[in-house]
Amino acid sequence: MLITHGLASGQVLQRLGHRGATVDIRGASVQEGDIHVRITAGTRTLSGWRRCKVGCAARGGFFARLKGLPTGGPYMITLSIGRESLTIRQVYVGDVWVLAGQSNMQGYGNLDGAPAPHPKVHAMYMDDRWDIAREPIHFLAESFDRVHYQVYGIRPLSLGERRRLRRRLVKGTSVGIYFGREMVKRSGGVPQGLICCAHGGTSMEQWDPEKKHLGGDSLYGSMLRMVRKTGQPVSAALWYQGESDASNAETVSLYTDRMKKFVTEIRRDFRQPRLPFLTVQLGRVMGTAWNAKLWNGIQVQQAQLGRHIRYLECVSAIDLPLDDPIHIGSEGYPRLGARLARLADRLVYGNRREPPAPELVSILRVRDKQGVKTCAYELDLTFKNVVGGLRAGGMPSGFALVDGEYRNPNAIFKTTLRGNTARVATTLAANHGEYKLMYGHGAAPFANITDARDMPVPVFGLEPIDRSLALAPFIEKWLLSSVQLITRPLTSLPAPRRSAALKLRKRRFAGFFVDMHPLWNGRKGHGFFFTEITLAERMRLNLCLGYDGPIRIWVDDRPFFTDLHGTNPATPDEIIRPLSLGRGKHRITVAMDLNNGLAWGFFMRFDRRDVTRIRGAVKPCALPVCSL
Repeated sequence: MLITHGLASGQVLQRLGHRGATVDIRGASVQEGDIHVRITAGTRTLSGWRRCKVGCAARGGFFARLKGLPTGGPYMITLSIGRESLTIRQVYVGDVWVLAGQSNMQGYGNLDGAPAPHPKVHAMYMDDRWDIAREPIHFLAESFDRVHYQVYGIRPLSLGERRRLRRRLVKGTSVGIYFGREMVKRSGGVPQGLICCAHGGTSMEQWDPEKKHLGGDSLYGSMLRMVRKTGQPVSAALWYQGESDASNAETVSLYTDRMKKFVTEIRRDFRQPRLPFLTVQLGRVMGTAWNAKLWNGIQVQQAQLGRHIRYLECVSAIDLPLDDPIHIGSEGYPRLGARLARLADRLVYGNRREPPAPELVSILRVRDKQGVKTCAYELDLTFKNVVGGLRAGGMPSGFALVDGEYRNPNAIFKTTLRGNTARVATTLAANHGEYKLMYGHGAAPFANITDARDMPVPVFGLEPIDRSLALAPFIEKWLLSSVQLITRPLTSLPAPRRSAALKLRKRRFAGFFVDMHPLWNGRKGHGFFFTEITLAERMRLNLCLGYDGPIRIWVDDRPFFTDLHGTNPATPDEIIRPLSLGRGKHRITVAMDLNNGLAWGFFMRFDRRDVTRIRGAVKPCALPVCSL
């Protein structure tokens, strides 16, 4: 007897819930007649499987179906037709997973950090052989399919050549065995099988399902052949790919549509319309050859694939250590394996106590006790699916404010984690429509925020801040006084009048900051500033301030704001105060205490609060105009 399809020594069969596994076995036989099977586990024969009729043989071939094989193993399965018999050893029933993608799924971690084999984690190697999984589980030279072995030449390598190549390997650790070991724990000891189909350096175009007719000359065709050879369904597909598609703008723009097609075709060809997909968001890449905008473009799409494809979830690798400029290292793969296992526990095992990866749900500016948004440079970022609170090894890092040209001015200087919220402090105006929030900006960011499960915050962006405002330019034109003697404290100072005694002169500050340091350095006293703004209509405004010394402000000669402190250095839009003004001209007066020469000056501008959005943009509206 010779089995040609359906069962092999060392194989893991896919269990179907409480029904166990069903396997269809085809092969060749000299004998004809009924086929009987005996299944043993160690020295014990399984109940109902001592001599069970499972098929028949005729005309040189046979077919047998084993139905309801219980979860567990190892089993020894003996098929017999009259005097002819065949024994298949080390057969298990458990969960089977397809490993596909490119090099970070294939595995390029250092082999000196490879995991120890686990007796319940088996692999279908690229030569169709089932055995205990030992690294490297992906070895392209072993494949029978030209799409894989052609990396080493135009012909398949001999057994001796393959063994010599294996002995020289120093790279090859992957996520597969770590994932399998974790799933053994999570399943309560159920055997796990890995079908190894990944190939480094490959793009979505190379994985195109339309090339399946090429069979072993295409990646999709090779994967499909291997899965069909097992004769089994699978629990899920694990997918880690995208590096090759981050090389140009066209492939980035096509990534989501290609993934939708890819998943749809796999589910159709596997005949599993709800087949779960467990995907990995790209990690970091070092060097200058990569376009960070394109790299992030793939990452952001990967994080959002679950919005387009049902039964798909993604976990990030952005914080994992590398063993070379682009490949996850042997220290990072155990963590990635555990993260993928959490997704599998949820999607495949139905464990709803295991939520997905953390996901951003809101961005809000911090409010003071009166409910007014006063700290424009502080944002509260709230996440869902956070278990045990957000945390970081060392200083929390990874958030950035990015402008329309994808530039990061490195404006976020502090991140504080509390529960499921991250508070970020930035030197930029949080309401500045030019900037949007991102996590993991660049091809090689330092991003280290996870929850207590070690589930990381994924790369995301570009996310708008809580509102986009109609922002007027900084006020640059002022009448400024000479340094005046201090006659009374700022808190009780009435609105100063323009007079010759103040020695006023007109000046334009082209750098947006009213910089008085050259005149004030080392001096004491008060400085006064006057300007006017014109409103074309009644407006609800915010007066946006930043200053580095004691300050008092009047609007139309009425006290509006006083602060005897200030922050050094001055930060644009550090303080925001609402006000409403009617149509026409309005006077703005500012007094600053020189603070013994330590004060330099201030920023000032307005934005409108009474504006609305049209299709995500701010409705065109009038703004205050400096009319000095």
